[in-house]
Amino acid sequence: MASLRKESDRGRSGWRLQLRHGGRRCSLWLGDLSKRAADAVARHIDELARAAGANVAPSSEATVWANGVDDRIYASLVKWQLAETRISINADSRFCETFFRAYVADRSDLSPITITNYGQAIRWFGKRFKADRLLSSITANEFESWHRWMVKSGLAPASANKHAKRIRTLFGKAIKARLLLENPGTGYGIGGEVCRDRDHYITRTDAVAILGHCDTEWALIFGLCRFAGFRCPTEVIGLKWSDVQWAENRLRVESQKTGLRFCPIFPELRPLLDAAWEAAPEGATFCIGRHRDTQSNLRTHLVRIIERSGLTPWAKPFVNLRASCRTDLEERFPSHAIDAWMGHFTRIARKHCLQVTDAHWEKAASESDPSSPKVTATVGGVTGGVIPAHPRASEAILPKLESSKTPCLIGTDVPGGEMEYPRQGSNLWPQL
Repeated sequence: MASLRKESDRGRSGWRLQLRHGGRRCSLWLGDLSKRAADAVARHIDELARAAGANVAPSSEATVWANGVDDRIYASLVKWQLAETRISINADSRFCETFFRAYVADRSDLSPITITNYGQAIRWFGKRFKADRLLSSITANEFESWHRWMVKSGLAPASANKHAKRIRTLFGKAIKARLLLENPGTGYGIGGEVCRDRDHYITRTDAVAILGHCDTEWALIFGLCRFAGFRCPTEVIGLKWSDVQWAENRLRVESQKTGLRFCPIFPELRPLLDAAWEAAPEGATFCIGRHRDTQSNLRTHLVRIIERSGLTPWAKPFVNLRASCRTDLEERFPSHAIDAWMGHFTRIARKHCLQVTDAHWEKAASESDPSSPKVTATVGGVTGGVIPAHPRASEAILPKLESSKTPCLIGTDVPGGEMEYPRQGSNLWPQL
């Protein structure tokens, strides 16, 4: 059991903690603390020692205390095997923004787009919380309030949900780094990331109109997205001429997100590839040569092309091009084949991609199912869509009430002389 002793040595006075653990005597100088504070430290260390001896987890209070102490005391706890070595001994890493940015920067396996997305989430987090906020100081209520605040600030709910999930992931990494005990985002229902309000189906007529205002390279960029469902920019700018298997009518796609897959060279895409091949310089490696900068804004240039074609630009231009391609293919091929070609699952397509087009509405209103029986003019006693009158409806005498407050007697003899209001049955025919 830990014990305390007041000491005065070489001009300093304070408390010293002594503990026997693991068959040896441990000593820790606490300094000039109050007796109450020194007792609290001794209680926490004693809890850590008892838990370590019994090979069980210590109490959350003792764990929180150990994670928050300075490096000198924590080094003693590690030496006594009462705590595990901290992955990062930099004191600044206990701050939210510092840890978040350092972790993302250290992940060399993340794609540039993923790093950008995490950076956006960290910036939105920094707008709400100052840079000096410790990881352990963010409460569950503050996390939930921050998520709602992003939506109130004008961010789309789907984007706010994505940012909240990324920050919750980063808090989870802080727990693995032993800088945090509990994740403030755990147990909070953030919500989905689907926003179908900005869906737009690009018809083939509109696609042809847009292609008429594209140069050779931009026509290939647009065609890969609309007719082959490529992700832009990663899969578009990553396509090499060596990936074009002309004889087999296939494209080899090295996707950063889903790995290797193969996609057909659809008839709409073939002339665009032929034109780009003819215009490519000698020895060219990539199919897209002039727009290879991942930081360049291809969306802005596409919007200009759409406007030149006389059409109104739509939201999420490249995402909707891919979604329109999936919608078209769904009408012609089985889902498992499209999944293999486009590099995603059917459940993801139904959640994010598949759209109801104008052609679907027109077909539903004008065409009937040929396998269903023919509907005649008279069905179930209804001729021409008109329900015939009841044969004795003219003889019905409906009670007329002088006012809404006047009750109507039902029958001649009412038990107890009580009056009842008329009751409407489920049969709407007059009661004759």
